[in-house]
Amino acid sequence: MRYNPQPARRNNDQRGFTLMELMITVAVMAILLTAALPNFRTALQNNRLTAQANELITAMQFARSEALKRGFPVELCSSSDGAVCGGDWNEGWLVYVDPPGAAPEVLRVWPGNGDDFSFTPADGEVRYQPTGFADAAIQLDLTLPECTGNNARQIIVEATGRAASERTTCP
Repeated sequence: MRYNPQPARRNNDQRGFTLMELMITVAVMAILLTAALPNFRTALQNNRLTAQANELITAMQFARSEALKRGFPVELCSSSDGAVCGGDWNEGWLVYVDPPGAAPEVLRVWPGNGDDFSFTPADGEVRYQPTGFADAAIQLDLTLPECTGNNARQIIVEATGRAASERTTCP
């Protein structure tokens, strides 16, 4: 008779998880999820603000490049209807050129995001000269209603025409 070093397998070997193991896994996952959710919300808030600030800076860079290209002043302004200036930044903005002796031409329109964001000041304009310089330096503050910590954005247009965005504290 030969000796077999492996024990015989029984037909009732259990495979898988026990109820206790499953409950412990679910409890650990719940604890981790509870800790991660506030950070996830902050990350979403940061991404939304950054995207909105980048859209506005893109519009400013577009207006500046069009002023340089066309040789006429080009203006970026808040617009409620996408046809003329006026309204809040929340309602949208547009870039237009008004050459002397010709009708004003809207070059591009950006739609608003409703009341998701808060701009301070709520309305305004940036006028770029054919040299690329802005008529005046301006500052826009951009926040979300549930803003906490340093999750606000400040958009600055220098007199040289350069536009930039930086993170700042919530009001």
